[in-house]
Amino acid sequence: MADLESDPANRVRLLAQSFPSLWNAPGIRPWDALTLDAWASSGTASHGELCTARFILAVWDSDGEWRCGKFDVMNALRVWDDIHRQAFINWATDPWWA
Repeated sequence: MADLESDPANRVRLLAQSFPSLWNAPGIRPWDALTLDAWASSGTASHGELCTARFILAVWDSDGEWRCGKFDVMNALRVWDDIHRQAFINWATDPWWA
């Protein structure tokens, strides 16, 4: 069995769970990028949830053509609350990609 910290799907799931707006989002548990993308692009996600999903999908595959759109850090920082900004800063302090 793969080490949980080195498994890309587990790492991105844990990152996503550090953002409260994604705690109950489809595609997080278990990790499924296409399910998260479908939810984020469905029109049911709030603007903050959409920004967060875009960020997580960019970490998963920054070259992906996600239906929900590209991550815009300035837009996200404007929309996110302190908890979400801190989760992003924690990742950005030592960034990694899946």
